[in-house]
Amino acid sequence: MKNDDELDSGAGCEPRRPGGGCQPRPGSILADPAGSPDRGLQRSDDPEITVVDDDDDLHAYLRDLEHLGHFKLTGTFHDAAQALDCLSRDQPDVVIMDIRLPDTSGIECTTKLRTILPGLPIIVLTGYADSQTLLRSLLEVANGFLVKPITTQEFLDAIADVLDGRFALARQAVPLLMPLVHHVRAITRDNRLTMREEEILACLFQGMQDKEIAATLGIGTATVHTHIHRLFDKLGVHSRRDIVAKYLNFN
Repeated sequence: MKNDDELDSGAGCEPRRPGGGCQPRPGSILADPAGSPDRGLQRSDDPEITVVDDDDDLHAYLRDLEHLGHFKLTGTFHDAAQALDCLSRDQPDVVIMDIRLPDTSGIECTTKLRTILPGLPIIVLTGYADSQTLLRSLLEVANGFLVKPITTQEFLDAIADVLDGRFALARQAVPLLMPLVHHVRAITRDNRLTMREEEILACLFQGMQDKEIAATLGIGTATVHTHIHRLFDKLGVHSRRDIVAKYLNFN
């Protein structure tokens, strides 16, 4: 039985109470009143948030949080096409991206947004979490991965984390990391990678670009290029995408 302060992937809210937030029904996606968090984002300026999700209940819930002063909701889109049309013009501080959209996947939408706005923080939100979804989100450089049900405080904390440059990972997603770890270990064991090549591979699995890898590992970009080419030779691939195609399907 769930706590009363969680977002879920079920259906609907009761009508709003006068002067208050959304009154949830049992099993609702919005299973805690919007005013319940002990603390907000603790920022001097309200961050601008956009949501890309076809769930009207989530949109209503975020409007409740906006009215309570947690952030400014600058865009609510139900599909990827709407989001891609508008986000290049009205860039928010953070995007909340659902995995399952009517016209495409949230990960594909994230990939396209990355080409338009490479620095835009994107938090993936899903009720259907698995290791492959998590890995794909990391590869497409998502800044956070949240799993329903999630408490309002966790939701607000995730926004604060990505605004401060940290990755936001839901507690429910932690067990999903173990298959990824075992998978990477299998790759490195079978191909006899050096420690530095293992580090490069881990960075590639997180979707880092060459400059980010160089900064993370404290090496030059030319050294990164050299290690990546050696890594590709050992793995028998020609690009980062080839690594994904070859190693994404694991048990």
